[in-house]
Amino acid sequence: MFRVEQTHWWYRALHRLIFDTLERELPDWPEKAILDAGCGTGAILKQLGNEERNVGVDLAPEAISFCYERGLNNVRQANICALPFANASFDAVICSSVLYHQWVKDIAGAVCEFYRILRPGGLLLVNVPAYGFLHSAHDDAVMTARRFRISEIRALLLENSFAIRRLTYWTTLLFPFAVLARTLGWSKTGRDFPAAGGPPGFADYFFATTMALERGLLKKLSLPFGVALLAVATKQVVSQRQD
Repeated sequence: MFRVEQTHWWYRALHRLIFDTLERELPDWPEKAILDAGCGTGAILKQLGNEERNVGVDLAPEAISFCYERGLNNVRQANICALPFANASFDAVICSSVLYHQWVKDIAGAVCEFYRILRPGGLLLVNVPAYGFLHSAHDDAVMTARRFRISEIRALLLENSFAIRRLTYWTTLLFPFAVLARTLGWSKTGRDFPAAGGPPGFADYFFATTMALERGLLKKLSLPFGVALLAVATKQVVSQRQD
């Protein structure tokens, strides 16, 4: 991830989708306190900037080390199911490509923690892989425990008192290629990107161009299927019952 996050077509598309969403849903996000929950090697956290307000957490010490290598000091080692922050500490939480992981033992518990640390009306942005039948050698390599459908994410958010603003699949235009590649086992190395670096080839250019087109579509509408799934929700304040 550290090697390819800033150059690989999929990561670039993911990061642009996240920041497009922030611009639309939280236009003043540069002035807000944002948690990158499961920050990995820190590519998104780096783009968020504002180290005084924003924080990244990850369970893997290797991830924290890579964040330091990026020059990030606003990172902490922590489990997203037990976040070390006070209630209502953040205006937004980004949880990108995390809930799928084998190390996340309690998905509902993690979403409950996001609710706890968000301020009233705070924004939650979640990205997860979609459709269990797309599980491949790449999923094994990156320790995928689960892939999701919209109905599952919708139920998870509603059960934890979030108001859903948007649910959409994405990587839709490349979905047929993903089905062929993953169900026929074309990714023999166990990853969706090569083990060694090198100049981008025609495939990278084609995929990047296709994702740029899809990015334009996603600004106008939600898509009915895809390789991944984006959820956007806000924290509702649930009034306590008066007995």
